[in-house]
Amino acid sequence: MFKLEAVKCKKCGSGLLVELNDKITYCSSCGSGFEFIDDEMVDIEINFAAASFRDEGELIYKPFLYIKTHIDILERTNTGGFITKTFGKEQQASFDLIFYIPAFHCPLDSMKNLAQSFTAKNPVASPQKFNTKLTGFVYGKEDAKKLCEFILISFEAEKSDTMKTFRYKIDFKSFEIIGIPFYKKANNVFKDGVLGIEYQDRQ
Repeated sequence: MFKLEAVKCKKCGSGLLVELNDKITYCSSCGSGFEFIDDEMVDIEINFAAASFRDEGELIYKPFLYIKTHIDILERTNTGGFITKTFGKEQQASFDLIFYIPAFHCPLDSMKNLAQSFTAKNPVASPQKFNTKLTGFVYGKEDAKKLCEFILISFEAEKSDTMKTFRYKIDFKSFEIIGIPFYKKANNVFKDGVLGIEYQDRQ
């Protein structure tokens, strides 16, 4: 795996571990996070979730984009009565939603499963600072916006009714990074230490 050696933290001057194609980096010395935008290092908040259980395997942390949004459902026409049952007679809905989007490389079906499960349960109540390694940021903010839309649409598409029209507006309030604990198993299998979801890295 390639590394870039000459990157230093803007806050404390410590050397940063940056992997090839990383869009975000984390300083384990002072807890600062930076996103690379047009060759500039722009501050981004990075925190961590504590593991909720112990398991076998090496404990590592993988980055998720933690995105606070406000969503307006402008139109959703369907068969099966989902709108009537959920929102009454109104065809519109407005609500806040925190998306958890894996910022690391993994198979698409695994990314979707992790994103849907974490977003639906919002399981990290009190993220905190850890002095630990966090790398593998293959997605940045602009990628995350598209992935939020993908996850929102995938939620809607899996409702029990048949969706005919779906129009919405997403207002992105804030972007942060949260390191989620994973247990590294044999055969490139990873199990998250919060919800217990497993996936296999087929790279």
